[in-house]
Amino acid sequence: MNPQEETFYVAPRDLTRPQFPTLADIGLKFQAGAWIFFSFGVLFLVIGGVANPAQGWANVLITAFNLTAVGLGGLFLLAIQSITGARWSDPILKAHRAMPALLPFAGLMMLLLWFGAGHLYPWSRPEAHHDHLMAGRHAWLNKPFFFARILLFFSLWILVGRRLVNKGKGAAAFILVFGLTFTLANFDWIMSLEPAWYSTIFAVYGFSGMFLQGIAIVTVSAIVLRHVGLLPEVSRAQNHDLGKLLFAFSCFWAYIWLSQFLLIWYANIPEETAPMRILLRLPWAPLFYLNLILNFLLPFVLLLGRKAKTNENILIATCATLLVGRWVDLYLNVMPAVLKGATPSFGVAEVGGILLQFCLGHMACWPVFMKDANPDQELPQRP
Repeated sequence: MNPQEETFYVAPRDLTRPQFPTLADIGLKFQAGAWIFFSFGVLFLVIGGVANPAQGWANVLITAFNLTAVGLGGLFLLAIQSITGARWSDPILKAHRAMPALLPFAGLMMLLLWFGAGHLYPWSRPEAHHDHLMAGRHAWLNKPFFFARILLFFSLWILVGRRLVNKGKGAAAFILVFGLTFTLANFDWIMSLEPAWYSTIFAVYGFSGMFLQGIAIVTVSAIVLRHVGLLPEVSRAQNHDLGKLLFAFSCFWAYIWLSQFLLIWYANIPEETAPMRILLRLPWAPLFYLNLILNFLLPFVLLLGRKAKTNENILIATCATLLVGRWVDLYLNVMPAVLKGATPSFGVAEVGGILLQFCLGHMACWPVFMKDANPDQELPQRP
């Protein structure tokens, strides 16, 4: 064999040596498991919807709104860091860029509500045209225009957000679009469940919950991805910064929650106080107070010390508490109006909705993480 031939010689692969799975292999296995649990989630939602259509469709709304909030939370965090020129967050930008991948799934779920709108929204029922409380509101609250707005909102979020994620441009444009559309989305999707009820601070309340949820998702993602080797640059400094954000915006959520509650209590207008009276009485009162405990009191206690904000176990526990609290908060915004004050229940429909959130979260975001980790490598496809 001459020297030129030796240059191109490649030793055969040692098939006797054990081959360890790569991150891509692990991701594919998780993807396969996510599809299985996704099927169970859809099945449970269907079973729950057949047993109680209103509760089933309400869980579709909660799931879709939660996924939307996660996607928009990632985009909003990315936008404000781009505008301010923040450098501390550079190691965790992969988590921000992955979260918006949920928006197409959330948009499809919101459009599915066309078939269940009559179970959720009183203004979509035929008898609503004779309701004096709905006088003057049908020009805005009608099914064709309602779902046209959903399509418009998600189209804007996906198009403007894609430019922000892929090119790092358009952060200011996204903030402007987000401010208007998310305000209207909160009014459309949640507040109009009880058309006679209104709150002038409700959009800010929805934003506070969305932003806190986004920080919690980013914190969990940064810690977990560092342990699997996808974000090795994350350090105690980033953990401390994320812990401070969790602490601060948990307090901000509590401040907005209290502001809304006090405005309703002080004004004492029957249309505003009626839904709140339901929450303050049995059987809803335990969930009402649990909401405050999960979204404010526990995070406040857990993150009060400086060292707690760098302790990954405490951060994970706090984020888990906040994410459960976010679900309870949405449940309290949706279910009392849909169930008309009936006894709250946690059944197969709720289990199905939670499974869908976890599964769609992994199925949408993991490929983005892997692409960022191996930008020149084509990901293997699941058979």
